[in-house]
Amino acid sequence: MLWYLLSPIRGTTQPPRLSANHPIRKAFYRHGKTTATHWLLTMLVSVAIAMGFAYPSIALSENPTAGIAAIPHTVWTIAKPIEDATAQVDIELRQIWIHGSFMNALDKDVLKRALAVQQSLVGDDSSSNVIPRLDDKLRFGTLQWGYHSPLMYWNNSRDAIDADTDLLETINSQKRTSSSLNVGMRPASVFAGKKFEGSRLVSADALVITLMNKASDSIGSRWQSRMQDLSRLACDTCTLFPSNGQITRQRVYEFSFTPLSMLEHSVLTLAYSAMAIYVIFSFRRMRAFHSRFGLICAAIFMMTCSIMASFTICGILKINLSTIPQNAYPFVVLVLGVENMFRLINAVLAYPPTMATELRIANALGDVGPLSIAAAAQNLTILSILSMVVSPGVAAFCAFAAIASLFDAFYLLTFFVAVLNVDIRRLELQDALAARHNKPRHRRKALPAKHTWVDALIQGRLPFSTRMAGTAVTTTFILSLNYHFFEHRAGATNLRDLLGLVRGGPPAVDDFDSFTPPPMNATLTPAEWLRMQDFDTAKEVLKLAKPGADTFIMRLFAPLVVVLGGSDRAGVHSTREVWTQALRSFAVHHFYPVAVAIVFAVAFVAVLMNFLLYNESGDEDNEMTLEDLEDNLTTTSVNLPHRLDIVKLASNDNGHFVTIGLDRTIAISVYDAISQAHHATGVPQNILKAIEWPVHHIAIDDCGDWIACHCSDDRILAYNHVKGIAISRLVQYPDDHPATIFDFAMLPSATGSRPYFLVLTSGSRLAMSCLDDGLSSGADLSPFPLMGAALLDSVLAGKQIVIVTMEAKLISYTCSGESWQLANTTKLQLETDNGSLTEQVSLQRYWDLDTELLIVTTSSRALFLNSVTLGHIADFDLTSAGTSVESFLIGPSRKCPACSTLALRRAAGVGAAYKDSCSLTTWFVSRDSEACICLAQQSALCTSFRNASQDTIAIDSPGAWTSVKSEAIMGLRRRSVQHYDTLLDKKRLTTAQLRQRRHAQQKSQVEEPWEAYKLSIDGDLQTLDLPSGEVDNLFVNNAGPIAALDGHSVAVALGNSIKVIRSSRRGGRASRRSRMNSIDRSVSISKRSNGRKTR
Repeated sequence: MLWYLLSPIRGTTQPPRLSANHPIRKAFYRHGKTTATHWLLTMLVSVAIAMGFAYPSIALSENPTAGIAAIPHTVWTIAKPIEDATAQVDIELRQIWIHGSFMNALDKDVLKRALAVQQSLVGDDSSSNVIPRLDDKLRFGTLQWGYHSPLMYWNNSRDAIDADTDLLETINSQKRTSSSLNVGMRPASVFAGKKFEGSRLVSADALVITLMNKASDSIGSRWQSRMQDLSRLACDTCTLFPSNGQITRQRVYEFSFTPLSMLEHSVLTLAYSAMAIYVIFSFRRMRAFHSRFGLICAAIFMMTCSIMASFTICGILKINLSTIPQNAYPFVVLVLGVENMFRLINAVLAYPPTMATELRIANALGDVGPLSIAAAAQNLTILSILSMVVSPGVAAFCAFAAIASLFDAFYLLTFFVAVLNVDIRRLELQDALAARHNKPRHRRKALPAKHTWVDALIQGRLPFSTRMAGTAVTTTFILSLNYHFFEHRAGATNLRDLLGLVRGGPPAVDDFDSFTPPPMNATLTPAEWLRMQDFDTAKEVLKLAKPGADTFIMRLFAPLVVVLGGSDRAGVHSTREVWTQALRSFAVHHFYPVAVAIVFAVAFVAVLMNFLLYNESGDEDNEMTLEDLEDNLTTTSVNLPHRLDIVKLASNDNGHFVTIGLDRTIAISVYDAISQAHHATGVPQNILKAIEWPVHHIAIDDCGDWIACHCSDDRILAYNHVKGIAISRLVQYPDDHPATIFDFAMLPSATGSRPYFLVLTSGSRLAMSCLDDGLSSGADLSPFPLMGAALLDSVLAGKQIVIVTMEAKLISYTCSGESWQLANTTKLQLETDNGSLTEQVSLQRYWDLDTELLIVTTSSRALFLNSVTLGHIADFDLTSAGTSVESFLIGPSRKCPACSTLALRRAAGVGAAYKDSCSLTTWFVSRDSEACICLAQQSALCTSFRNASQDTIAIDSPGAWTSVKSEAIMGLRRRSVQHYDTLLDKKRLTTAQLRQRRHAQQKSQVEEPWEAYKLSIDGDLQTLDLPSGEVDNLFVNNAGPIAALDGHSVAVALGNSIKVIRSSRRGGRASRRSRMNSIDRSVSISKRSNGRKTR
């Protein structure tokens, strides 16, 4: 919701994405990486903290001192003052507090003197006992008056008090019995200023005698008169407060205990059911996890701990949670918790599974961590505002929700992150075991995709965003709870009354403080005593006042305080001493069970994690670790609506792509990172008819919503398949030269980032148009033709356009507002013919180890420059490759041990070695050492590129191929089985491999199969045969076109369908390579070999 409110200022409703070097993102990145690396320690510590906070709510909820701050019950509980003087009072309640010396109320002399005070008020009633005695008056509600006294423990008998040898044992043994009025003899209701050891009463400061009578009975006035005569008749040495015994302060309160109605039960059931269905359907779409059920259990455990911990904190802060039924409390935590959980899961899934696990989690946390904190701050602000305008009971609910949201965020960033790491590692382990034993994972047969509106809503592909759903549902739920307290108000006909945005009277419990505390030292005030009365006592009083009713009105008089003569009231402890004693008591009585619970939980989790990550294949596999796993090639077919071959293909780094067929149809394929599948949509006929064919260029934006087509009449048509809108002339193509940049981009503006489309031709003409307002602009970036250009997203400089002109000048432009400003220019040290370049130049950005480089590559040179200043750093001569380099690959980097600047372990050039072949030339210092190629050469000990060793690997009949950012080339080709056999080292073939080779030879006699392959920079060649059932019926001679989707996957056209080839790495460190057989995911032969090397 925050981003929607800021959209008029920012110009977009999308949340901001922090740059990689932003300190906040770096902090979350480090936390995510540390948590994923030390996942077991994080999990155990978070479980220990959860048990520590949950224990008080579980074990101490029935503690006699819990009072109304305990865990809520199953009914609506209301205790509010009534200002209406005409309200009909059901019952009156008066109290007499009798104090002896400090914390010495259980002295026999004090009890006997208190008995005399009681008898002077109500008479001698020694026949009462603690056994329930329900006569007809109690059954039919005709009892007019009664009293509740601690002296009932001794049957109101002086002789019983004198004969009792252990007063405390008498009290503690009868604390669960009831008086003759069927009111429980709980110590909290008959004593004030109590001290407990565990659950046993050890001392008290005051005896509390409670007198109750129906308002229609006149005995209340007689009690009032007897109180005024108390010092004269029964206690001449006593000190009274007030001194004349006349009680004038009184308040009228309404107490209500309303069960949930059938409608409320139905609404809560519907809400929880909708939440469960949403979670189940969302998890069903996630295929990138080993155990979705395990994730659900982890989420339930996390939210349960948040709820229990919140109850504990609310109890410590004395927040009254008894007003609202306990069924309502988990809902808000579930709503906010599920929102945060899926935000993190989706962020993890947005990164390819080929990335190392801890890096996926670190980057995901770096992306969503700041957004989660902002969302938590937003929710806290909204809850604070709501707590100011709703009723006191709902305000306490808002406080609970705020505390719970903080605990949920804590457990999400610790426990759930560790659980995600474990689940992904379990998936990696399963794949590794399958690879070790050649057991293919069973895959369900893919059913035809049915794209419904509900699916689109769950997947977040509708124009309506669900990012604000958690806040909206929480706000609506709180207002619905608040409305319950106002639904019976007369005249509630306007919107203000309907929403209940008024308190409707003074606060409920806080007004107990209007009774003035006694002017002598006391351990407890009347207001505090009232707050400590528990739920069951209030229900019993309700049954006594109005049997069978849910509500009664009580007139509550201020207590008469009696201090017995000769009492010493010195010695009241300070607040700090009280807290110290409470902590000491908790440590003495609860440390052992808390420690046992924490140790048991930690041990259970540790054993469970050992079990889940246990290698089931026996001791021979125990040496295999997750870091030793390999890259696994997989292929997926994307069926498109084309009837003829695909002739154009464009993609982006988020995995989306758009295709054009010979039948003049266009298909848009959007990648869903959660289900790891592409959803194809055909462009409708009315849009296709608006296109002037043929289409020269095509592009798709990062979100997969917009496509742009360069029509034959030089119009650029844009179409949004999500909203179903088209712009027939987004911008005019600037000239007749081919495009060097034809892409979408988010550019900064005065109101925030806005979507633009840009086209830059080799004639140096730039045209761009804003998709929001349709405004177009153009510029000539250079008077000379361009030999290369790139639209780069620099970490340090933001969006850049970098061009290389024919006169070998490198020029960079940065976006300022809605125009491009010249940033830097430099002369490239490249070979020219009469001052002009004769070949095309490629540009790429490289970022690692807090260093950003711009790499300019020709067929024989690679220049490394500073991406901002364009200063020269290094120059690689690639002529030793023996072929024209078409693509330049950068291997893993490290700090140079000699000068501490950026250095490369490997670098490679890809080109055509000869006709119908592809070669990969790799430069390295040593395969077996940590030596590297230093770029800056700031020390004599640095190793230069000229001193590097060289290997060349050639692939015959490469088919369609392209380079990817994961230091490899990937492609699709026809495989020649006989030629493949010459590449194998027959001396190292096992019996199983010989059987596979013979099977492949027999198959080749029918036809040569299609083969996906990946050649990495370290020389590993991986291949995977396409199953015959996945090849369509069209006659296909050559594969292509091909486009990279991300750093680990490519899309290649095969007839009228697309084959997505993905390298799914399983392991911990992305820089390592396995030497095991790859996993057969497509029920075909998967091979690893070294290509034919030439020195």
